[in-house]
Amino acid sequence: MNSGRSFLLTFYLIFCVSCESERWTADTAPISYNAKFIRLDKAMFLITPEGADDSLQAIRSEIGPFVDTYLKEIVRVGEGENPMTASLLLRFIQDPVWQELQKIIENRHPDLHAEEAMLENALRRYAVFFDTDSLPRLVAYNSGFNVGIYPSRETLGVGLEWYSGTDFDIIKQLPPDLFPQYKRDKMKPEYLAINALKGWLMFMYQDLSDGDGMLSRMIFSGKVHYLAQVLMENIDVQTLLNYTEEQVRWSRAQEYDIWKHFVENDLIFTTNQVAIGKMMNDGPFTSGMPPESPGGLGNWVGYRMVESYMNKHPDATLPELMKLNDNQRILQSYKPGR
Repeated sequence: MNSGRSFLLTFYLIFCVSCESERWTADTAPISYNAKFIRLDKAMFLITPEGADDSLQAIRSEIGPFVDTYLKEIVRVGEGENPMTASLLLRFIQDPVWQELQKIIENRHPDLHAEEAMLENALRRYAVFFDTDSLPRLVAYNSGFNVGIYPSRETLGVGLEWYSGTDFDIIKQLPPDLFPQYKRDKMKPEYLAINALKGWLMFMYQDLSDGDGMLSRMIFSGKVHYLAQVLMENIDVQTLLNYTEEQVRWSRAQEYDIWKHFVENDLIFTTNQVAIGKMMNDGPFTSGMPPESPGGLGNWVGYRMVESYMNKHPDATLPELMKLNDNQRILQSYKPGR
């Protein structure tokens, strides 16, 4: 390459990076939002048998409706107003296994300042891009490995035990059929903020998912991952997708062959739920692909499709992306090369 062409290419790359950076600049100063986690886990594990029902009712009054969601749908001990619920809750919080788990949680997460800062910035940016002041409260809980992320429009709940690391005995005692190694490997603190954000975005935009075919599933996943990456600035791709660095390198290097696999096996437009599950669901690797592949490669393909579409449409806004129901248009923008 001659020096003139080299200079032009360098200038073009710098110009593109600069434009992309400016594209997602957001003035969040006017947004009034404090992303402070309510520590429901600590409050619950301070309840003692003496006056348990009074303590529970006080927590319900202080924290609000999410406590009833926690009791009924997360730890599943009953309705908050049922007088038997407190005694059933005590069985959970006095179980030596879950008490030990709570000690691990409090040791690994004495505070959540780093996660609060990341989520506060991301959600403030969301408020700017989507012109809204409706942002969720953050609640942290211990579910005994029942529910990792519980999103609603008003509240974003996070099960801290899912993000406390893997180097303790309780993890090793989990049934391997329900908690295979690939799931345990992802119980990392660095995934807490991004997974919480993605869970909330999936809930908020679930009605815009226009079908359960492979293409629709991939593109909806791609939209959520792309949006989460823009909102949570400076996040790397492996953290965004919960991949290892090796899995990201493999996915990039094999992108053409991954796409070829989808095309040759008639997967892009399939509505076969078994086939879709093999491509979209998490696992030790993706079925039909080498063991070096990450699980759920359909999510990678969907992310790359949406990224390609947004790169080719620099005037497209994030609300326009999320509302876009023309999957063919996004598909046509994706041309993986060798």
